[in-house]
Amino acid sequence: MGAGLKGNEESMNEQTCVLACVTVQKNCASLIRKGQALAREKDIPLRVLHVSQGKSILGSPDTAAILDELFSLAHEADAEMNILYEEDVAAAIARYARECRAAVLVLGPNRTGTAGRVKALLPQDIEVISD
Repeated sequence: MGAGLKGNEESMNEQTCVLACVTVQKNCASLIRKGQALAREKDIPLRVLHVSQGKSILGSPDTAAILDELFSLAHEADAEMNILYEEDVAAAIARYARECRAAVLVLGPNRTGTAGRVKALLPQDIEVISD
């Protein structure tokens, strides 16, 4: 079998992660902390993801400062943080969660319905936690 074609048993042994999804808001620091606690509890790595619908998320100094703070918090939590630029936020989160083999997905409050849309796009074995 080629390197990209792994059997189910082999891929099940690959390391999973906790994925915390953040927006560019100060209160998202709690999502990183929650993800960090879950990652420690499960003894798996933490990843942090932000999906931006625009081409640039650095439109204002406040946004840049919050993003810098989130990157710092991710670094302190020993987590990799990535930013994706896509129009369909829910699809981007679900795809990234599958690619990084997320065991748990930590999302913020479901004010816009994104958490429900993400959950509908994910396999049922990925636990979704939404404040």
